[in-house]
Amino acid sequence: MLRDLSPDERKSMILKRINEAGRVLASAVASEFGVSEDSIRRDLRELAEQGLVQRFHGGAARSRAGPRSFQQRAREETAGKRAIARSAAALIPPDTTMILDSSTTVLEFVRALPADLRTCIITSSPDIAAAALDHPLCEVILLGGSLNRLTRSAIGQSTLSEVQSMRVDYCVLGACAIDEGLMLRAENYDDSRMKLALARASNEVILLATSEKLVKQGPFSIGPISLISTLVTDSTADASILERIGAAGVEVIVADDKQA
Repeated sequence: MLRDLSPDERKSMILKRINEAGRVLASAVASEFGVSEDSIRRDLRELAEQGLVQRFHGGAARSRAGPRSFQQRAREETAGKRAIARSAAALIPPDTTMILDSSTTVLEFVRALPADLRTCIITSSPDIAAAALDHPLCEVILLGGSLNRLTRSAIGQSTLSEVQSMRVDYCVLGACAIDEGLMLRAENYDDSRMKLALARASNEVILLATSEKLVKQGPFSIGPISLISTLVTDSTADASILERIGAAGVEVIVADDKQA
């Protein structure tokens, strides 16, 4: 029943309806979901704070800007991403199996893998799989499922179930956000569930995050910072947040972008 949904599940459904219909009214949504209008207004406020919707009196409408596409994100801050990718690629030993998130920084990571590195890459992203196919010694496994246009990856229940049955050496994730409380967050509910499943399926988790992803909000929780083993970020990251992340038991690597 709709009233039994978690707050994240509810926000995901509300966001989908706003993007499809253009707008929703808080009173109508509250009645449909069987929750108070205060709860729906709080959901809409949180979505608006992330720039995902525009609030108006009594409801919310589709954001004019809309989410950035994978292609748009791939063109941004390439030097920092490439520096992070090189540092992360140097961490991977030969003859390992990795499961990779759909992320423009992870795409750079695949491109940065040494040509003589023998490895197996599992991913739900066609873009990541295509890049991995250019690697001479890389076995590539592409997970199937319904493709999400925003993440350009398969993130449905069938894909999730497949990941949950796996156990691999490494997981490499791209970050949407790490908030002030050191919680990993995502901009898409299904993507947040997939990232959590990827992390739990791996012995070690490497998170690739450019500096603007640190101390940033996101509407959907993935899990605490303790989910990851290593954070690789760029040289402009704030030292105080890196110190807090390190104190939480995460190895922190600051990439040298002078070689980018």
